[in-house]
Amino acid sequence: MMEIKHLKITMLVALVSCTFFLAPTQVNAANYSKSEAKQVRYFQNRYKKLSKKVYDENNLYTVEPNFAEPFNPGQLKAAYITTSMGYVNYYRKLCGLPSESNNDKVNRDAQIGASALAAINAKTSLTAHGLLGYTRPYYISEDEWNTAEDATLGNINFLESDTGASAGEIVTDLIKDDNNLDGSGNTGHRALILSARATRMGIGAAYGSSNKKFYSVQNGVFADDILRPAVKDMVAFPSSGVFPYELLDSDTPWSIYFAKRRLTRQPKIYVTDLTTNKKKRAIHVRNYGTDYFGAGYTSAISFDPNISLINTHKYKVEIRGVTSYSFRLFRQKDTLKSPKKVVHKTTQHSK
Repeated sequence: MMEIKHLKITMLVALVSCTFFLAPTQVNAANYSKSEAKQVRYFQNRYKKLSKKVYDENNLYTVEPNFAEPFNPGQLKAAYITTSMGYVNYYRKLCGLPSESNNDKVNRDAQIGASALAAINAKTSLTAHGLLGYTRPYYISEDEWNTAEDATLGNINFLESDTGASAGEIVTDLIKDDNNLDGSGNTGHRALILSARATRMGIGAAYGSSNKKFYSVQNGVFADDILRPAVKDMVAFPSSGVFPYELLDSDTPWSIYFAKRRLTRQPKIYVTDLTTNKKKRAIHVRNYGTDYFGAGYTSAISFDPNISLINTHKYKVEIRGVTSYSFRLFRQKDTLKSPKKVVHKTTQHSK
């Protein structure tokens, strides 16, 4: 089935093998309400169970691609696909969205897309979407090439690294969307992952036939999905409730998507630290209108909060005249401690 997609690309910069030491944080349940603490523990436990295994050209496939006759797009290890979808659905759950399914058909199409990119050693460019301007290699059939053109209209990630990456790093790079080749503030990759209409996603990945660049494809939001009712009218990143501190780097844009409402103006946005009562007006506000219709949204806003973020603090986002919501930060890599019980000792004496 033909897919309706946006044209977005991200590049995961080469990973450097180094270790950052983070001092343990003294955070316990006293920093959160009872319901917040329950949510924090749920997401921390779920994140802990996600695989952090690193994949490279030597351990990515069960069947390696063949870039010659007969063409074979290859087959990824099941664990790579399962882990990728685990991260996708973890982030969707954070934003109040249901999980997406994954099947052989959508995975096969995504893999054909990734292998086509690898076969032509596609440049890190927007033209990789739909394979624009590229000539079909003689060993790839017209049907396979058409499939690749459709599949590459989804999310594409480029990785230039000798050490590989984990499936989670690829998905996280796309959800943060802080290095989109389509421009600063553009969160089209995130919108695809957080679609309020999507029901399934395919995962594909392949190393370039000669440049050894790692191409990743997320094949999602199909024509029948666009016709479905949205499960939520508004999807925000960061979302209401509790949200991971680690996902909000200083260069990570915030975003709010609307599945029904249309915003024709550039609204004023304010972010308040409810813990300190400090309020700031957001900067770099961008209204993308209907640009993300392919992800199922009729309006999309991105912005820079322009405020310092502190773990455990609670924040309020207000889009003047449109909506407001609040969330509290937590560290997904930590384990929330229970508050220490105070034991009141009594003394006894005999008469």
